[in-house]
Amino acid sequence: MGLSRSNRHKRTKTGAKKTTYRKKRKYELARQPANTKIGESKVTRIRVRGGNTKMRALKVNSGVFSLKSKKIALKSSFNQVMYHPSSNELMRTNTITKGAVVRINESSLKEKVDLEEIKNNDPLLYNNIINDKIFAIIASRPGQCGRADGYFLEGEELSFYLDKFKKRNK
Repeated sequence: MGLSRSNRHKRTKTGAKKTTYRKKRKYELARQPANTKIGESKVTRIRVRGGNTKMRALKVNSGVFSLKSKKIALKSSFNQVMYHPSSNELMRTNTITKGAVVRINESSLKEKVDLEEIKNNDPLLYNNIINDKIFAIIASRPGQCGRADGYFLEGEELSFYLDKFKKRNK
């Protein structure tokens, strides 16, 4: 049968069933979602329309994350999806997609930044760095590009997501 991106299976505006007048076409082809999980890196190459390729990450456990205020980027690993804006099931199953909030494992951020400056500018981020509770948002699309890169949470965005975590734990 296969997945299709056409709307021929839907009903019309008035509710009538559409008649089938042709088969599915190759250009309507759809694929199963990648559902990228956390684990030892496993990336596959997929041929797509036009002979191009996409890198589909099936499992990934690290990425390059940037700290916007300090303009630095470092490779860090993550171990848990803390929040997902689209679905609680994606959070429960630790599925990595764009927009997922993840918890960073190691705190290599301590050595790379001036903690005193962060303490003065963003005390909330400073407390999280000291307690090894660093969070980041995935900004790339792991199912399309094969990588899970993003940025560290800081400022108002960090406080917003910390409130979400507290509400969920109650």
